Amino acid sequence: MNRRTIRAIAATTMLTLGSGSVGCGYLLYPERRGNRGGNIDAGTMVMDLLWLLPGLIPGVVALIVDFSSGAMYRGGRVGLVVSPDSRVAVRLPRSSKPMQLEFRLVTASHRVLAHETAVIGPSTPEGTSVQLDVGGAMQPDISRASRAPRAATAAGEAIYLEVQTDGGATARFPTSLEAA
Repeated sequence: MNRRTIRAIAATTMLTLGSGSVGCGYLLYPERRGNRGGNIDAGTMVMDLLWLLPGLIPGVVALIVDFSSGAMYRGGRVGLVVSPDSRVAVRLPRSSKPMQLEFRLVTASHRVLAHETAVIGPSTPEGTSVQLDVGGAMQPDISRASRAPRAATAAGEAIYLEVQTDGGATARFPTSLEAA
Protein backbone atom coordinates (compact mmCIF):
# COMPACT_ATOMS: atom_id res chain seq x y z
CA MET A 1 0.00 0.00 0.00
CA ASN A 2 1.23 3.45 -0.75
CA ARG A 3 1.25 6.43 1.61
CA ARG A 4 -1.75 8.08 0.01
CA THR A 5 -3.97 5.03 0.66
CA ILE A 6 -2.78 4.71 4.25
CA ARG A 7 -3.47 8.42 4.90
CA ALA A 8 -6.94 8.14 3.35
CA ILE A 9 -7.76 5.15 5.57
CA ALA A 10 -6.43 6.94 8.65
CA ALA A 11 -8.39 10.12 7.87
CA THR A 12 -11.58 8.14 7.26
CA THR A 13 -11.12 6.25 10.52
CA MET A 14 -10.54 9.48 12.48
CA LEU A 15 -13.58 11.17 10.93
CA THR A 16 -15.74 8.12 11.63
CA LEU A 17 -14.66 7.90 15.25
CA GLY A 18 -14.91 11.69 15.72
CA SER A 19 -18.42 11.92 14.34
CA GLY A 20 -19.55 9.01 16.51
CA SER A 21 -20.30 11.28 19.43
CA VAL A 22 -22.37 13.53 17.18
CA GLY A 23 -24.72 10.72 16.15
CA CYS A 24 -25.33 9.07 19.48
CA GLY A 25 -28.36 10.22 21.47
CA TYR A 26 -26.86 8.59 24.57
CA LEU A 27 -24.06 11.17 24.57
CA LEU A 28 -26.00 14.12 23.14
CA TYR A 29 -29.08 13.85 25.37
CA PRO A 30 -28.12 12.40 28.78
CA GLU A 31 -31.33 13.83 30.27
CA ARG A 32 -33.34 11.43 28.08
CA ARG A 33 -31.77 8.31 29.53
CA GLY A 34 -34.38 6.19 31.25
CA ASN A 35 -37.29 7.16 29.00
CA ARG A 36 -39.57 4.24 28.33
CA GLY A 37 -41.38 5.43 25.27
CA GLY A 38 -42.64 8.51 23.57
CA ASN A 39 -41.95 10.12 20.22
CA ILE A 40 -38.80 8.98 18.44
CA ASP A 41 -36.36 11.83 17.79
CA ALA A 42 -35.92 11.90 14.00
CA GLY A 43 -32.48 13.55 14.14
CA THR A 44 -31.04 10.92 16.45
CA MET A 45 -32.62 8.14 14.39
CA VAL A 46 -31.12 9.47 11.14
CA MET A 47 -27.66 9.82 12.70
CA ASP A 48 -27.85 6.27 14.07
CA LEU A 49 -28.97 4.98 10.66
CA LEU A 50 -26.08 6.80 8.97
CA TRP A 51 -23.78 4.64 11.07
CA LEU A 52 -24.94 1.74 8.90
CA LEU A 53 -22.96 3.25 5.98
CA PRO A 54 -19.47 2.57 7.38
CA GLY A 55 -20.60 -0.85 8.54
CA LEU A 56 -23.43 -2.90 9.93
CA ILE A 57 -21.91 -3.25 13.42
CA PRO A 58 -21.56 0.51 14.25
CA GLY A 59 -25.11 1.22 13.08
CA VAL A 60 -26.65 -1.65 15.01
CA VAL A 61 -24.67 -0.74 18.14
CA ALA A 62 -25.79 2.91 17.92
CA LEU A 63 -29.43 1.88 17.53
CA ILE A 64 -29.27 -0.63 20.38
CA VAL A 65 -27.62 1.86 22.76
CA ASP A 66 -30.08 4.67 22.00
CA PHE A 67 -33.22 2.52 22.16
CA SER A 68 -32.19 0.56 25.26
CA SER A 69 -31.10 3.67 27.18
CA GLY A 70 -34.21 5.62 26.15
CA ALA A 71 -32.16 8.44 24.59
CA MET A 72 -33.96 7.84 21.28
CA TYR A 73 -37.28 9.03 22.72
CA ARG A 74 -38.20 12.69 22.97
CA GLY A 75 -40.60 13.58 25.79
CA GLY A 76 -40.85 9.99 26.85
CA ARG A 77 -42.45 8.45 29.88
CA VAL A 78 -40.33 7.53 32.84
CA GLY A 79 -41.56 5.07 35.43
CA LEU A 80 -42.12 6.33 38.95
CA VAL A 81 -39.34 5.63 41.41
CA VAL A 82 -40.04 4.74 45.03
CA SER A 83 -37.25 6.17 47.17
CA PRO A 84 -35.84 4.24 50.15
CA ASP A 85 -38.02 6.34 52.49
CA SER A 86 -41.18 5.08 50.64
CA ARG A 87 -41.91 8.34 48.83
CA VAL A 88 -42.77 8.94 45.18
CA ALA A 89 -42.17 12.37 43.65
CA VAL A 90 -44.45 13.46 40.79
CA ARG A 91 -43.46 16.59 38.86
CA LEU A 92 -46.30 19.10 38.59
CA PRO A 93 -47.40 20.03 35.07
CA ARG A 94 -47.40 23.59 33.76
CA SER A 95 -50.74 25.37 33.55
CA SER A 96 -51.78 28.76 32.19
CA LYS A 97 -54.72 28.96 34.61
CA PRO A 98 -54.88 28.09 38.31
CA MET A 99 -56.36 24.69 39.15
CA GLN A 100 -56.28 22.05 41.83
CA LEU A 101 -55.06 18.52 41.07
CA GLU A 102 -55.27 15.41 43.20
CA PHE A 103 -52.58 12.78 42.62
CA ARG A 104 -53.25 9.20 43.71
CA LEU A 105 -51.38 5.92 43.53
CA VAL A 106 -54.00 3.19 43.22
CA THR A 107 -53.97 -0.56 42.67
CA ALA A 108 -55.92 -2.42 40.00
CA SER A 109 -58.57 -3.15 42.64
CA HIS A 110 -58.94 0.62 43.23
CA ARG A 111 -57.23 0.58 46.64
CA VAL A 112 -55.62 3.99 47.23
CA LEU A 113 -52.00 3.62 48.37
CA ALA A 114 -51.24 7.35 48.61
CA HIS A 115 -52.82 10.66 47.65
CA GLU A 116 -51.84 14.31 47.69
CA THR A 117 -53.47 17.52 46.47
CA ALA A 118 -51.58 20.36 44.76
CA VAL A 119 -52.52 23.73 43.28
CA ILE A 120 -50.88 24.62 39.97
CA GLY A 121 -50.96 27.73 37.84
CA PRO A 122 -48.81 30.30 36.05
CA SER A 123 -46.97 31.16 39.27
CA THR A 124 -45.97 27.53 39.96
CA PRO A 125 -42.17 27.28 39.65
CA GLU A 126 -40.93 24.86 36.98
CA GLY A 127 -39.69 21.57 38.39
CA THR A 128 -41.99 21.65 41.42
CA SER A 129 -43.14 18.23 42.53
CA VAL A 130 -45.59 16.67 44.93
CA GLN A 131 -44.54 13.84 47.27
CA LEU A 132 -46.72 10.76 47.67
CA ASP A 133 -45.90 8.74 50.78
CA VAL A 134 -46.68 5.08 50.14
CA GLY A 135 -45.38 3.96 53.54
CA GLY A 136 -45.73 0.22 54.22
CA ALA A 137 -47.95 -0.40 51.19
CA MET A 138 -44.94 -1.19 49.04
CA GLN A 139 -42.47 -4.01 49.35
CA PRO A 140 -39.61 -4.91 47.01
CA ASP A 141 -40.32 -7.67 44.51
CA ILE A 142 -38.39 -9.29 41.69
CA SER A 143 -40.19 -9.34 38.35
CA ARG A 144 -39.81 -12.66 36.53
CA ALA A 145 -39.76 -10.98 33.13
CA SER A 146 -36.99 -8.44 33.73
CA ARG A 147 -35.32 -9.72 36.92
CA ALA A 148 -35.11 -6.09 38.02
CA PRO A 149 -36.24 -4.87 41.43
CA ARG A 150 -39.59 -3.14 41.35
CA ALA A 151 -42.06 -2.08 43.99
CA ALA A 152 -45.28 -4.03 44.29
CA THR A 153 -48.23 -4.31 46.61
CA ALA A 154 -48.58 -7.27 48.92
CA ALA A 155 -50.90 -8.93 46.40
CA GLY A 156 -48.63 -8.08 43.44
CA GLU A 157 -51.30 -5.94 41.75
CA ALA A 158 -50.59 -3.41 39.04
CA ILE A 159 -50.25 0.16 40.30
CA TYR A 160 -51.54 3.24 38.52
CA LEU A 161 -51.01 6.98 38.89
CA GLU A 162 -54.36 8.79 38.82
CA VAL A 163 -54.72 12.54 38.43
CA GLN A 164 -58.06 14.26 39.10
CA THR A 165 -58.76 17.90 38.29
CA ASP A 166 -60.92 20.22 40.37
CA GLY A 167 -63.56 19.82 37.64
CA GLY A 168 -63.80 16.09 38.32
CA ALA A 169 -62.00 14.79 35.21
CA THR A 170 -59.74 11.84 36.03
CA ALA A 171 -56.86 10.35 34.06
CA ARG A 172 -55.22 7.03 34.93
CA PHE A 173 -51.67 6.31 33.81
CA PRO A 174 -50.42 2.73 33.95
CA THR A 175 -46.81 2.91 35.05
CA SER A 176 -44.17 0.76 36.61
CA LEU A 177 -42.88 1.56 40.07
CA GLU A 178 -39.22 0.90 40.75
CA ALA A 179 -37.50 0.69 44.10
CA ALA A 180 -34.59 3.14 44.33
